[in-house]
Amino acid sequence: MPDAPSASVRAPDPAPERHDPAPEIVVEHAPAPVGHEPVVIDDQPVIVEDRVRSRRWIWVLVGVLLVLRLCAAGYLLVSHTDRESNILGGDAGRYHEIAETDGTPYRDFDVEYPPAALALIELTNGSDRAATIVRLVASQLVLDFAIIGLLLWAWDRRTALAYVILSTPLLAFPFLYLRIDLLSVFLALSGLALVRRGWDRAGGASLAVAAYAKVWPVVVMPVLIIERKVRAWVAWAVTLVACGVAWLVWGGTSGPTEVLTFRGAKGWQVESIVGLFFHASDPSGSHPEAGAWRTAAAMPSWARGLLTVLSGVSVLLAWWLASRRRRSGDHDSVVYGLAPLVCVTAMLVFAPILSPQYVLWFLPFAAIVAARGNRTMGLLTLGVTALSAWSFAAIKAELHGQWYAMYPLFLRNGLLVAMLVVGLVQLARPLRTASAGERPAVATASPSA
Repeated sequence: MPDAPSASVRAPDPAPERHDPAPEIVVEHAPAPVGHEPVVIDDQPVIVEDRVRSRRWIWVLVGVLLVLRLCAAGYLLVSHTDRESNILGGDAGRYHEIAETDGTPYRDFDVEYPPAALALIELTNGSDRAATIVRLVASQLVLDFAIIGLLLWAWDRRTALAYVILSTPLLAFPFLYLRIDLLSVFLALSGLALVRRGWDRAGGASLAVAAYAKVWPVVVMPVLIIERKVRAWVAWAVTLVACGVAWLVWGGTSGPTEVLTFRGAKGWQVESIVGLFFHASDPSGSHPEAGAWRTAAAMPSWARGLLTVLSGVSVLLAWWLASRRRRSGDHDSVVYGLAPLVCVTAMLVFAPILSPQYVLWFLPFAAIVAARGNRTMGLLTLGVTALSAWSFAAIKAELHGQWYAMYPLFLRNGLLVAMLVVGLVQLARPLRTASAGERPAVATASPSA
């Protein structure tokens, strides 16, 4: 019997060699500083160590600058600013006088401050000038930190840091905490921040109320039209009219005139663009009038109207140029930052009164554009704040016509004019050549109401 064919048995294929993946090593690093991207090596994000150290130094700087604010406020409370001879506490004395006067403001006695500012004056009034100063300093310090918080919430850390840096020179002679101008800045910035974050009605109403703290926020309103925030500008208009009617009913028709003319003052304020030249030619003729030092030369009747027209034309031009830039696809900082900065600066350049605290009005807008790489406007703003602090500290020498006090003031006013011109030029440039030294910014979408 033949043997059965033997079946060929196939050896199984050897198992493929197993290569276990190398264990993934996860190295935790601190977040990259604002505006920097991590370096990518072998598909793994790695942050260079010097950037981490740089971020730490930034936080140290922020802490130091914020502590300086607290120290400046504390200095005001222990430096006898309640004395009549102390120039820092001068306005606080006027606030206390207004709050203590019997009768209805505007109707029974003249008041140069709008109703929202008057409300803060009443709120911070104390039993005497010293007590008023304590409350006033506390209120302005809170508002200053609130402004920083708004910039952090509606924009970013870089913008908040820019504001802190640009305003720091004012702490050298900290008059900003003994004036009420931070109220209008806070209300106006609140309006823009709320609108940018999608709270259109609340933002429009806040921006309207800001105009009753100081007049300047009116020139910021066109951002609502350019950004097509219909609900916001309707809320702005309704609130503005309602508050205006309430003011007239309560205080009478003379209130707006008292505010706009600063209680009927006739002379040029000695620190204004025009008034400084008159004061330099005749310092002995300058005198106190309506709460400010004014020149011997009276302001002609036509001058106020001409200055108002020049200011209005500058504002309209700035917003027209900003609208073109925005329609061309520019970042929204052109309407939330650069255009408001130019408009407020125009008001200061063409104003018959230019007190040092007025530079507070445009600081948040300067911070917005500086944080996006506009070094030119940032440096100009820094120069203005530093020279404003110096001019206030040297006010007594300035009133006597001492040139070591006058030269910095001329330079400060020249920088304000430069800010206006440079801002208009930057707005007029085509989008592709936005501004020298300005880093392109990535547009961020904001929610709509």
